[in-house]
Amino acid sequence: MDPPDHTRLRGLVSRAFTPRMVERLRPRVEAVTAGLIAALPEEGDLVSGFAYPLPVRVICEMLGVPPEDHERFQGWSETAARSLDPMLTEDLIAESGRSGREFRDYFRDLLELRRRRPGDDLLSALVRVEELTEGELLATCVLLLVAGHETTVNLIANGVLALVRHDLLRHAAERPRPVVEEVLRYDPPVQLTGRVALRDAELGGTPVPAGTAVVALIGAANRDPAAFPDPDRFDLDRFDPHRPDPGRFDPGRFDPGRFDPGRFDVAREPGRHLAFGLGIHFCLGATLARMEGEIALAALAAAAPRMELLDPAPPYRPNLVLRGLAKLPVRLNR
Repeated sequence: MDPPDHTRLRGLVSRAFTPRMVERLRPRVEAVTAGLIAALPEEGDLVSGFAYPLPVRVICEMLGVPPEDHERFQGWSETAARSLDPMLTEDLIAESGRSGREFRDYFRDLLELRRRRPGDDLLSALVRVEELTEGELLATCVLLLVAGHETTVNLIANGVLALVRHDLLRHAAERPRPVVEEVLRYDPPVQLTGRVALRDAELGGTPVPAGTAVVALIGAANRDPAAFPDPDRFDLDRFDPHRPDPGRFDPGRFDPGRFDPGRFDVAREPGRHLAFGLGIHFCLGATLARMEGEIALAALAAAAPRMELLDPAPPYRPNLVLRGLAKLPVRLNR
């Protein structure tokens, strides 16, 4: 969406994702993480056993979705993730339509329940906002649930894969923030995004008339040698706040509201990855995703620093936009 509708909607929802509000979730995220790790078998799939259920439980609890309904979202969410891809078959389009209707029907019933019996959750807060139409409310619920876990599943699984392949998993327990930032740059959960030019523009000498659809390759931008020296190297020192480089970008202090995309220059602002986007559409849940990634990878590193891959080339899901592993078979070697 564009302003002013985007500004209004984002302002209403963003109150639940401020750093202070997200920090209140830390004890719960740590408890869920510890429980899932304790239940992991010595050998098994880390996606289904850990990377998937962790963010699902967190976002469902934030929204107020009953625990018995958590597993119902997997099929709906997977279809929604695939429907973001630029090339869709007729079957997938039809499946996406059915899934979307079921998803919205579920939330319509749950929102009505929250109107009658409000709780201390995000859905209860949203139904009290008179400025939201029912269509906006339902779309926001679906967006928050899908975006709130599909991408974080990929962040956790992609992170474990990169760390184990490079024999660096043990460092995640001591340096969670630079580890997560480098994972986001090296193998971002969102590989591309779309925009429409609101006015005539020019990119790299190519004219972009108003109304033109543009695909931004986030994965490629995060490997741009102009922004990241030796970009194909997985380097945990890139985002280390203690590394003596005064020009280095500090992701912990980034304020997307103050960022001017018209003045962005990688020469002046080195080291800024684009995994969460930029400008007014900067990822609403970036603070939550970072916290979940840091807690998950640090806890895994502490529990199983000698983890091994059972499949050197684990399979990926057939998604272009939300790129992530279908399975990650590992041996923990606790």
